[in-house]
Amino acid sequence: MKQLVFILELIWLGLAIFCIGLGAWVMVKAGLNSGYIFFVMAAVAFLMYMLRRSRRKKMQKQEQ
Repeated sequence: MKQLVFILELIWLGLAIFCIGLGAWVMVKAGLNSGYIFFVMAAVAFLMYMLRRSRRKKMQKQEQ
């Protein structure tokens, strides 16, 4: 279970990084109006990463 929680955490971080890259690429190719949605999705994914990380840390602290 611990490993699954950590893997999900990494997936959220990877999604955030991917969205930033994709947003930058779309912004260069099509302009700012087309690329902003990817930056919003990156922000949401990063917030989910931080939420999962804090919950995992609390879970680990309770087990000790």
